[in-house]
Amino acid sequence: MKVILYVFSGTGNTLKVASLYKKYLNAEVTVYRVSEKSGNFPSPEEYDLVGIGYPIHAFSAPEPIVKFCKKLPPVAYRRAFVFKSSGEGLHINDGSSQKLIKILQKKGYDVLLERHIVMPYNMIYRHSDAMAKQMWIYAKAYVKLNCNELESFRREKVKKPLYRTLFAAPIGWIEGKFAHFHGPAFKVDTNKCIECGKCAAVCPENNIQKVDGKYKFGHKCVLCMGCSFGCPMDAIHVGIFKYWKVNGSYRLEELVKDDTIQFPLVPDHAKGIYKLYKKYYREVDKKLKEGGINLNDYV
Repeated sequence: MKVILYVFSGTGNTLKVASLYKKYLNAEVTVYRVSEKSGNFPSPEEYDLVGIGYPIHAFSAPEPIVKFCKKLPPVAYRRAFVFKSSGEGLHINDGSSQKLIKILQKKGYDVLLERHIVMPYNMIYRHSDAMAKQMWIYAKAYVKLNCNELESFRREKVKKPLYRTLFAAPIGWIEGKFAHFHGPAFKVDTNKCIECGKCAAVCPENNIQKVDGKYKFGHKCVLCMGCSFGCPMDAIHVGIFKYWKVNGSYRLEELVKDDTIQFPLVPDHAKGIYKLYKKYYREVDKKLKEGGINLNDYV
């Protein structure tokens, strides 16, 4: 079986999830990163299974992955699935793929199922090492389960909650428009900047240009936060989102191997805001058990 994963990822979280699909699927897997810089993409007609991956933005699929799916060629029939990542497992995110899936179905793609993988936040606040460790261990186990489901041709109706249409969808639309308007508010602190150019290189929308020796941010920003998250000197000012800024890698594999970091944290030992994650992890625990996946194999 040949599999193509079309992935939009700003800070790299969704790409990390894609790497797990590549590892666990018993197939030849190609990962294509959706970006304005990527040029021609591999044709889905050359593959048996198509995966679409993205990070949830304001309860919705971000603009770049929706635009990309509109560019995909129609097919007579092609099996497909969706995987998405976010910093929380709240059910308000359940319907984030509605628009995207509708586009795919009109083009002849048979969307079998969708999976939501919780990963550490790249904005709002920084997760603790224990929470990031929990997220990555569960991500590995949950993706392995999903790979087993895909290989057995499991089909599952994708959720389409009414509140998604009435409440969440408009918020996603507003966030997308505001991101474009707010883009030029991003600035580089010249006292910290070491001229590595990583911010411009990582930007999937080609929104950062160097003009007269200074970095300029345009109106194509989609708030992926790749520039500010990955800056080695923490030199990016992010406009009104300065109190939501997160900078620097979570070193996920290192955290998993560190026996001094508590695991599991949720649901049994969660405190404060992490109590909100109990329901998600209890639901995943049930699915892993039903699928014969032993979580300890991924610690």
